[in-house]
Amino acid sequence: MTTYSPHYKGTQWKIAQVELDPETRTPAETVMEPNELDGPTAFWPDGTTSYVLHFKGGHTSWTVADEADTALRALEALRAGEEITPDALRAYLRDARQLETRIAALKEELLLLAREPGPNGRARLSFRDIGAELGQHHSTVAERHQRILDGDTARWRGWLTQNTERAAMYANGGELPRPPQPEREHETNVYDSQEESGKVLALCRCGWSGPAGTNIVIAARQGKAHEDSPDA
Repeated sequence: MTTYSPHYKGTQWKIAQVELDPETRTPAETVMEPNELDGPTAFWPDGTTSYVLHFKGGHTSWTVADEADTALRALEALRAGEEITPDALRAYLRDARQLETRIAALKEELLLLAREPGPNGRARLSFRDIGAELGQHHSTVAERHQRILDGDTARWRGWLTQNTERAAMYANGGELPRPPQPEREHETNVYDSQEESGKVLALCRCGWSGPAGTNIVIAARQGKAHEDSPDA
């Protein structure tokens, strides 16, 4: 990517209007190239460093990147002893607060994921492992996990999980959604008879129906026998 810095005063580089090629929409002129590239990191002649973030999460990921950029600018301004204008201060405070709440939601979603069954059927991490990474006692982590299951989720969890399968999880007092089951050819239930008032019968998805009767338990057994029948 072609770029330049208005702060660089060297003779090799110049400040210029960068025009885009009308066909390729890429810079038609290279004004400044980095001194060194190290993966996503680029070191520039004016002493600055840039780090390229790669994400596919659309606006959600972009928002975090944008607020993190504001936080870095605030950090640099503080360390350099710059005079920060009231408008800039408000922007720094606002984005730092919002980034903090987003990170809190992310941390708690990772906690939930760590305690969900992994490919081996067991929790991915123990509470002790999680506590070691978070710098908290394992009992504190377990207590917070239980409060989340009880409905005390992070304020911005909805923002984090929007348009994902996880959005429906932990929405019913901590009950995980059941994985979708393939539709079976034979599945019965007991219904009121439409032809004989006061009687019930078992009906199957395939169209089979049992005899009408007054006993719900017997009708349910007849339906179960139909499901289990090799001729069904």
